[in-house]
Amino acid sequence: MKKREILDKLKTLTEKELSLSEVSEALELNEYEVLGYVRELRLDGINIATSQRDDDIYMFNHGERELDENNTYKFDTDDNNLFKFVAISDTRFGSKSQQLSILNDIYMKAYAQGYRNVILCGNISEGLYPLSNIYAESNFLDDTLKQVDYITQYYPYIEDMKTYFITGIKDEKHLKNNRINIGKRISDARDDMIYLGHNSCMIKIDNAKMLVFNPKLAKTYTVSYRPQQQVDSFRSEDKPDILLYGGLLQMEKFTYRNVECISVPSVCATTREMNDRRYSNTVAAWYVTIKTDQYGNLDKVTAMMSPYYKTNKDDYVKPKVLKITK
Repeated sequence: MKKREILDKLKTLTEKELSLSEVSEALELNEYEVLGYVRELRLDGINIATSQRDDDIYMFNHGERELDENNTYKFDTDDNNLFKFVAISDTRFGSKSQQLSILNDIYMKAYAQGYRNVILCGNISEGLYPLSNIYAESNFLDDTLKQVDYITQYYPYIEDMKTYFITGIKDEKHLKNNRINIGKRISDARDDMIYLGHNSCMIKIDNAKMLVFNPKLAKTYTVSYRPQQQVDSFRSEDKPDILLYGGLLQMEKFTYRNVECISVPSVCATTREMNDRRYSNTVAAWYVTIKTDQYGNLDKVTAMMSPYYKTNKDDYVKPKVLKITK
């Protein structure tokens, strides 16, 4: 077999937990050769976990999933100790309910007001539904790579603006079904889109800490319950100063245990699944300014709401690319 064929077969074999001896026999290679190919896959971003057990080595292919998800990032404030950004969530690309026109409008307004950073709190894609699922027809893109290509082509681009994003529970379906981390794929294709990790990222702004988070838990009837529950889970020494909470399709700001909690709304029209689950869905963006004191600690957080009360029917049918260069 050629090298590429060996690597592809090794990836497929290890989608189930197998021993090194079983893999060696299947590939007709000695164990040292197999371990060499495992190392090559790891260098390519394929996370194959190995463990010693019963006088053999067992391995399992996690695909592009990050095994260590302790994600961090750092921003500095400007000369006035300010850091400004727009917070959005749930763009749900691939869904017939996506709202690219509204997303483009958010970027143009943000740029006109001097904002150069956007933080997207997960669910950049709608993810995948099996054909047997009643919501499969609500997607116009039903393939992982098609959604990746679509996002890299149509996501707004304005020179000097950066989008920092985590992936959420919807995006995780690509990992579960196809072992593909769309966050990495998008970030590799677009220099202006910086992938911060799956599910969460702790961002330092001078000495202030801001947790960007997308939950695996469903919405509740009480709007503030999930953010409060998250803050309650922190030890005092681990608390962030700010919690940006995406995935709840709601817009709210409050202070709890000295944490500034901001629930980040969607940029997607109400889907059939949202309707069936009786989820309220707020379409909007937050325009946030963080001020630190002379020591770099959090001084003040101001957040301005920018809601959209009407969405565009069948906005996905004629998508418009927003690409602005100097």
